[in-house]
Amino acid sequence: ASIGTSSIAPGQPAAPAGDAPSTFISGSTETSGGGSGRNAAKITIAAVLIVSIIFAGIFVLGKSLNNKRTKTLNSLLEQVADKGASQLPTTEEEAAILLSEAKSLKNRGDREAIYQRLLVAEGSNLDELIAQFAGNENNQMTPDIRVKFFQVVQGRNSPKALPFLIDHARNASKAETAVAALKAARKLATEKDLADLLGIIQFNESSQVQQDAKMVIRSLAERSSNQSEIATAIKTAYESATNDKSTVIFLELLGSTGGDTAAGLVRKALESEDKKKRIAALAALGSWADDTQFDSLLDYMASEEDDALRRQAFAQAYQFLQKGRDRDALALEDMWKALAQEAAMESEKIKIVNGLAKIV
Repeated sequence: ASIGTSSIAPGQPAAPAGDAPSTFISGSTETSGGGSGRNAAKITIAAVLIVSIIFAGIFVLGKSLNNKRTKTLNSLLEQVADKGASQLPTTEEEAAILLSEAKSLKNRGDREAIYQRLLVAEGSNLDELIAQFAGNENNQMTPDIRVKFFQVVQGRNSPKALPFLIDHARNASKAETAVAALKAARKLATEKDLADLLGIIQFNESSQVQQDAKMVIRSLAERSSNQSEIATAIKTAYESATNDKSTVIFLELLGSTGGDTAAGLVRKALESEDKKKRIAALAALGSWADDTQFDSLLDYMASEEDDALRRQAFAQAYQFLQKGRDRDALALEDMWKALAQEAAMESEKIKIVNGLAKIV
């Protein structure tokens, strides 16, 4: 007999159709009979079809989203083909696409185009969005890309970015990105950031990070109308410093504030047995906030027996007179002539001649 047929003896009635066994493929080798088996098979097949449709839908949706994202990115970058483009309207969603793509694209030229587009983007909350993205180390990227993001923030120069810059500088795992954050914060920092900046100098192990924090504080002191308060804060940090590096930096910083508090600490440091402190005190005098301590440099030169320190004092005084300050011409000439009296080496005398030539 062939498969699917059965032998019937002559004269024997055929068995009712409903009693014949039925077999269905449902992902199993088991057999079942009747309507319940057919229903199970239908359910199984329907489930498989539904899953297939879902996966196909996800694939199509994903492809559609990627196509839309790519189209948006290309459209945004086309806008900076014109090198003079500026203040280009940008939504937060568009900025997020730019940020995400810039951290992952391998082609440097493409990344540079994105940085430029972010630099000229105009829209609500963009400064906070860019700075937060750059400063958040959970957004994994190579240090050089993060540095570029901070350069974008620096170029945008918005105070709204400041909290994210200071936070990253305090907690960064890479010194180079902390430095980039501090550079971006240099023209933005306020008195509210002073404690954090002094803390970076006190506790950060990177000399470069410490130096950049110093530059931020120096810029702050030059812009501030509360220099005496800054001097007091630096004095407190100086007196509680726990290592030589931070002690020296705090002492140097006192020059950027000027004032009686700073002057008293610097004079005391000039009398110290610690040569590093004396050099730092001379550096403070060389960057003094006004001209009131110039005579202190001259007096130190006249009395210092250590030739290396005397030369250091001369270098700081020369640097001080080179500063582009609004000085009376005759007063400045007198200062150059007073410094000339202390010039002992031929190279120092040449510097004096060149300096006087610039103002005559």
